[in-house]
Amino acid sequence: MIFWMRRQSGKMKSDLESKVNQAVNLSGAGPLYFLALISVLREGIELALYLTASSLTSSGFQTLLGTTIGLVAACLLGYLLYNTTLRLNLQRFFQVTSVILILFAAGLVAHSVAEFNDAGIIPDIINPIWDLNPFLDDHSLVGVILSTLFGYHGNPSLTEALGYCVYILVTLFVFVKPQKLQVG
Repeated sequence: MIFWMRRQSGKMKSDLESKVNQAVNLSGAGPLYFLALISVLREGIELALYLTASSLTSSGFQTLLGTTIGLVAACLLGYLLYNTTLRLNLQRFFQVTSVILILFAAGLVAHSVAEFNDAGIIPDIINPIWDLNPFLDDHSLVGVILSTLFGYHGNPSLTEALGYCVYILVTLFVFVKPQKLQVG
């Protein structure tokens, strides 16, 4: 996905604008409104399912508080997206999101290597190579968030750290190298 986004980012904005203009010219704005309606309806159904599941495991106040925070955040994000998408540089947007996705994937690789270490399939060689848990514990709120998003582990094995670093370096090398000019 990262590499597809990189290839598409340069021409995506003009393609989207031309296809929207073409759709409006051919059949009016009705299909675009219908698409927006179906999208909002689908998200509403998904929200109802999440809130139902949340209400079964949380108190009413927690569900209401979480819902309120989520709706306020969604409204703010929607407002910001609406006001910034006209000026949005899609190529820069995809570059930033690609780097974030590379970090997410590197975390998955490191976590996989750690699981293979635990199973005895991959030797951990040195375990741990460092211990950051006194400074940033794996089980603290920030540690859990970093672990979930980026594969943070306060005391990784050598193979876990190597897996993380090698994945990032190889992927960034392939991602950053100039694309070949396409003739035709």
